[in-house]
Order: sequence, then C-alpha cells, then structure tokens
Amino acid sequence: MNKENIQYKNTEKFTPEVISEVLEVKDTYGLTAENILRKASKKSSSLYEFFDWDNSSAGEKWRLQQARTLINEIKIVVEDKEIYAFENVSVAVQETEPTKSPSKFGSREYKTIVEIMNNEDYRNQLIHRALSEANYWKERHAELKELNSIFISIETENKKWQNKK
Repeated sequence: MNKENIQYKNTEKFTPEVISEVLEVKDTYGLTAENILRKASKKSSSLYEFFDWDNSSAGEKWRLQQARTLINEIKIVVEDKEIYAFENVSVAVQETEPTKSPSKFGSREYKTIVEIMNNEDYRNQLIHRALSEANYWKERHAELKELNSIFISIETENKKWQNKK
C-alpha cells in the first residue's frame, strides 16, 4: 500500500479539521487515546465535541459501560464448550407488564443464550448482528487479499440471510 496515495474520507462527523487534528496528535505525540483526549480537552479543538466533559454524566455512562462489560463476560459451559451466557436483543415489552415501565416499549435487554436460541425473532437478530459484525470485519480488512476465501464465505451467508429479515 503506497503511503502517498492515501486520502482520508471526510464525512459530516469526520471533517478535514478533525482528521487533521488526529494526524497532528499522531505525528507530535503518538496516536493513543490518552493523547487524543489531551488534545480534545481544549474547547477550541475540533475534537472537543466528541467527548462528554460533564463528569457526573460521563461517570454514569462509564459505569453503564462497566455493567455491560460485566454482563458480556459471563460464560456458560455447554457440552464442554464455553459460550457467552447473554446477548443483547430488541424486545417488545407489553405495556401492561407490571414489572416494566411503558417507556421501555421496544427497548433492548440482555437475554440468556438459551432464550435466544429458542426464540426465532431473537435468534434472527443474533444472526443478523453476527453478519453485520462479519461485514464490518471484512471491510476493515479488505486490503488483506490472503483472507479472500473468508470474505467470499461472508458474502455467501449475506445473500442467504438477506431476505430473512
């Protein structure tokens, strides 16, 4: 891959100014999360808006992320194979359920893998999420021609599941 032929993709979110600041951090300090955060902490930085600077709000978001991580790391053993115990799926909560608030209608919840495997809707959600992750991975590593056989398999499965939404 020729370094001179690289162009950064500009979007509404990743403007030339944002990309320029990220590259400035890379060239000046080395590209790390800590160095990006240091640069972004200045209100004049185009990176500033990407972060939550309210410590109580950011703290709550961080604790929620820690809770998700905890849930996502729990495993079970089925037939001598370790698998993740919970997955996050969209659920349609009945407004009449006393344990759920009406505002939760159509929310997301973690369900056990057993519940998911025994519910067609949840199982399809999991398959589509897995394919979405596989497509992201495929796009992320498209330059690695050595992985073409895997990419072809992903495309085959995409076509098979395309109409099963």
